[in-house]
Amino acid sequence: MGDLIPKSPGTSLAWNDPVLDLPELLTDVSDAVYIVGGAVRDAYLRRPIKDVDLVTSGSGMQLARTIANRLNGAYYPLDAERDVGRALIETPDGRLIFDVARFRGGDLYTDLSDRDFTVNAIAVDVLGDLNLVIDPLGGIDDLKAKLLRRCGSQSIPNDPLRALRGVRQSVQFSLRIEAETLRDIRAANERLREVSAERVRDEFVKLLNLAKPATALRVAHGV
Repeated sequence: MGDLIPKSPGTSLAWNDPVLDLPELLTDVSDAVYIVGGAVRDAYLRRPIKDVDLVTSGSGMQLARTIANRLNGAYYPLDAERDVGRALIETPDGRLIFDVARFRGGDLYTDLSDRDFTVNAIAVDVLGDLNLVIDPLGGIDDLKAKLLRRCGSQSIPNDPLRALRGVRQSVQFSLRIEAETLRDIRAANERLREVSAERVRDEFVKLLNLAKPATALRVAHGV
């Protein structure tokens, strides 16, 4: 298992006020709660944060409802079977979305390892220090090296849509695609037809909404 000890990423993380309020708002929560994924990446890169993914050892739907209530937001159940809920919070800077899920696989390490790319597999303990990261797969080092690397050998084969997402994020964050990751992206191209048309459409729209969509299309064509 990778190192789950929280460490400094070398700089402070740029969180917005509702996230900074979470530790105080959730002091009575006995379950583990972590910010994961793109929000941690964006806080490190000091990019605007509009979506915050949380994972917990308890009920994701229950925690989402608690966050909505305590931040005067709206609550929506997203996936009862997988215990995923959403809190929508209106802020002076626009709407902030909290999506809350129970751990994938039962613990934090398994949850992070099951994600797509290492830069999206970094966690912060909500009930700890919001400037320390849990980074067992080396996502911070990859961000520093401007590298997009898959979390594991099955990351892309398990979900071919991640190939298109990898192209988009390599352009979006100016990352070089690591060699084995590029190989897996190329191998997944033909399997994209196995993915639902809605998911492919949504990912393609995100690609076209980039600041440099032509660059992203060239990269996609090149792989």
